Amino acid sequence: MRVSTVKQLSLAIVLGTSLVWASAAPAAEAAEAKINIPATTSGIWQAIDSHVSELHGVIASGKLDSVHLHAYAVRDLVRALPAESKTLSADSLAKVKSQSKFVDTLAERLDHTGDANDKAGTESNLQKLEGILKLLRAQYSDLK
Repeated sequence: MRVSTVKQLSLAIVLGTSLVWASAAPAAEAAEAKINIPATTSGIWQAIDSHVSELHGVIASGKLDSVHLHAYAVRDLVRALPAESKTLSADSLAKVKSQSKFVDTLAERLDHTGDANDKAGTESNLQKLEGILKLLRAQYSDLK
């Protein structure tokens, strides 16, 4: 075999392997990413509370590999809040949008500490998430 043929064959193998991995990953992420977003703010908050409760259970059980499921569900639910918050004042809505960006960051942090099996870090990030959720919930006077 010539050197150029070996290089082409090697490149084809690398590309083929990459395509297999690339095609498998989005399917797995898509299955995990599906979440039912309730049509009301109270429904969204109930779903958020449910996932936060699940996070506490996952941490207590020590099975941190599923932290990301609930962390990203909370993130997606919080992202849906502004669209359903038609009764909020402009100031309150701006606060919700601003504070919800930190929920994205905390979801990523929870994912990383969960994947690293870092229970203390995961607990710390969950406490921070709950603090932000408390600030967000304060904007909804009808839910207090």
